[in-house]
Amino acid sequence: MFQNRIKQLVAEGRAAWGAAAPDTSEIVAKQTINCGIDFLWIDLEHRSYGTYEVRWLPILCRQVGCSAMVRVPGLDSSWIKKALDIGANTIMIPQINTADEAKRAVEFAKYPPVGSRGISPLWTAMMDVTWDDYLPVANEETCVVVQIESPEGIENLDAIAAVEGVDVVFAGPADLSASLGVIGQFNHPTLLEFLASFPARIADHGKPAGITFATMEQCRRSYEQGYRFINTGTVLQHGIDGLKSGLNELRELEANE
Repeated sequence: MFQNRIKQLVAEGRAAWGAAAPDTSEIVAKQTINCGIDFLWIDLEHRSYGTYEVRWLPILCRQVGCSAMVRVPGLDSSWIKKALDIGANTIMIPQINTADEAKRAVEFAKYPPVGSRGISPLWTAMMDVTWDDYLPVANEETCVVVQIESPEGIENLDAIAAVEGVDVVFAGPADLSASLGVIGQFNHPTLLEFLASFPARIADHGKPAGITFATMEQCRRSYEQGYRFINTGTVLQHGIDGLKSGLNELRELEANE
């Protein structure tokens, strides 16, 4: 119930493989979880909805031991608190630029005496879990993922990775392309060189590196480079790819008549 699969896999030196929820649909989320992912990425940064609309998704994850990761819009204690209170056990904070910001991210995600998270988790009532069971283990189960995207974040990368309580340091390819002066050019040598060197720098501080890509080929390359927290896109993307591929094969039947 309270074991965070991401933290468990990382501790064993293994990779955590995830997929993102493309929207607020519980059905799509459930089907994604059923594929056997280690974590479900629930994005509140680049989506129009908030914690209320996705309130059942972390519950679906907890039912089967999948980690529910909510990416909040920014370094804001209110958003982090709400995400955890609906049942997320992993918090992703974008645009972390300094070690001080990373420390605040950890503080906001943890209960006292480690942090300053307010106490009123609501997901427990939906799963018949008592606070006596959850509160003593909440800090240990909560995983903190910090995202490096800005020029300042790149400059302070080593200091950020060294912060105690940060569990995963994540490279955001899209924003990093902008920060490195090659916006939207995901195959540019400057970006690829930085991403290739990223895992080793993070490993120097005993942390795993994270990344996200939409194709299995890119994810495979990331694993070979040393990334151990990898988002593989969405079931919608892979379904579209599969349908396109299948239709092309079927149309070849007609073309070959």
